[in-house]
Amino acid sequence: MNSMAGKSNETELARALTWRYIVAFALIASLSTAAWLSLHLVISEQKSTAAVVNVSGRQRMLSQRTALFANLLVSSPQSERAVIRGKLQAAIGLMEKSHHGLTQGDASMGLPDTLSPTVRALYFAGENPLHNQVEAYISTVRAYLLLNDEMLRHDHPLLSGITQTAPGPLVEGLDRMVRQYQMEGETAVRRLQNAETIFWLVTLLLLILEAQLIFRPFTRHVKTIIDRLREAGDELMLHQNHLEELVKQRTQALEKQRVSLSESEEKFRLISTAAKDAIVIVGRDEQVTYWNPAAQIIFGYSSEEATGKNLHNLITPERYRTDAHSGFERFIRHGTGEVIGKTFEIDACNKSGVEFPVELSISAFNLQNNWFALGIIRDITERKEMEEQVRRLAFYDPLTQLPNRRMLNDRLSQALAHSKRTGRYGALMFIDLDNFKPLNDQFGHGAGDLLLIEVAQRLKHSMRQMDSVARFGGDEFVVMLGELEADKGEATRQATIVAQKILAMISEPYKINTGEQDIVHRCSASIGVCMFFNYEAREEDLLKWADMAMYQAKEAGRNTIRFCSKAV
Repeated sequence: MNSMAGKSNETELARALTWRYIVAFALIASLSTAAWLSLHLVISEQKSTAAVVNVSGRQRMLSQRTALFANLLVSSPQSERAVIRGKLQAAIGLMEKSHHGLTQGDASMGLPDTLSPTVRALYFAGENPLHNQVEAYISTVRAYLLLNDEMLRHDHPLLSGITQTAPGPLVEGLDRMVRQYQMEGETAVRRLQNAETIFWLVTLLLLILEAQLIFRPFTRHVKTIIDRLREAGDELMLHQNHLEELVKQRTQALEKQRVSLSESEEKFRLISTAAKDAIVIVGRDEQVTYWNPAAQIIFGYSSEEATGKNLHNLITPERYRTDAHSGFERFIRHGTGEVIGKTFEIDACNKSGVEFPVELSISAFNLQNNWFALGIIRDITERKEMEEQVRRLAFYDPLTQLPNRRMLNDRLSQALAHSKRTGRYGALMFIDLDNFKPLNDQFGHGAGDLLLIEVAQRLKHSMRQMDSVARFGGDEFVVMLGELEADKGEATRQATIVAQKILAMISEPYKINTGEQDIVHRCSASIGVCMFFNYEAREEDLLKWADMAMYQAKEAGRNTIRFCSKAV
């Protein structure tokens, strides 16, 4: 009977505890859910506020960027304007999309569909609301984009409107809007956080109350459970042998992993030893922990000399070391950082202090809870030299080392744009050597090449730094004079003096040593001059007119100067 009564009391106690647990769990779950919802609302409000502030700030940045691109479109060479137009088009398109999202809502950017009364008033109320300012600014920029290149100039009303609006009233309005968004967002977050705090306090109070109500019957129930735990102890002993067997199996698996890791380390050692690129491993303190043979060859330090030393003090030129140390600190602070997987071209120096270009790629790994950086460094000196050779072949004449036609066209385009900006004249001279062919026919092309090299040197050394000398082809040279006077007559006089100086310089005798004989040669030149001033003609037109004037000089008896009548 006592046994049955005990079981009945135990059943009633378990039932009472169960109901109390259910009620407590229901209350706690409800309040926790409410608190979680409150936290979710806080996070959502923070995200919404962050998105609105971010997009509003971006509007300010875009207004300044469009103004910058609009000015660049006027001052940039013709060849670069298409790219700048594209950037300006993209910037104003993004500004229009952002403005629509701020006023109408855009879920893709995290922007809400509704505006507070204060924000709506800033956007749409008053004499000149921010909405009208932004719409007018966007319309002005789009109208500016419709202008062709010939209409682009610094005093154009559309450009003036853009330049005056972007840094002034528009930026002030956008700044006010950003501050209002921030203030409203912070107010909403504080309100939600207060509600969240209240929910959690109520939950804590209910937990304390339930603990008091459950504690007394719970202690009696615990005594019963302890007796049962003693009985379960015997069963646990039965499982001990089984657990020991599992531990043994796990130990064997770990041993296999250790052997596999050892094999991987050996493979890495073999690969890094055979690699032609420097492989360097650096710890958090920037000290070298691994230095492969290729690194010894490239930088001149042995493994013993490099290990334990600060990497940047070893291979980074002294003027870059402060930035290198700061960059490595940021890399370690942010874990893998933004440089992982990217390749950089930097300057390095070897043990002798000689600087040379290298290509660097960085990886990061964690070993025994320590971060390490692995750098692969390649000497790209030969590649850089090849690139420089390619560049010189593309823009310079290989015989005289003067700029070729391609670079001449680029500099002429810049000179035309500069003439428009400054209102000063420039001059283009087309120079052709007289009686060059007889020298080639009599003494060979080697002698002719030596003459061309000497002529190029004389022209180059007699010009101002702002002027340009180019070899156009064969025995033809082009001289471009910039920064002449704004008065046409004075500018023409200056160009005439330079042309006469060139005629006299070219007419001086040449001593040519072909290796087989010494030759004293005299020659003259015919020069055609084309003046330009704020000119809209293409570069090839100016060259053609200067060439025509040169032929007029040839027909006039050579060793003379003729000006093109089509020039300004």
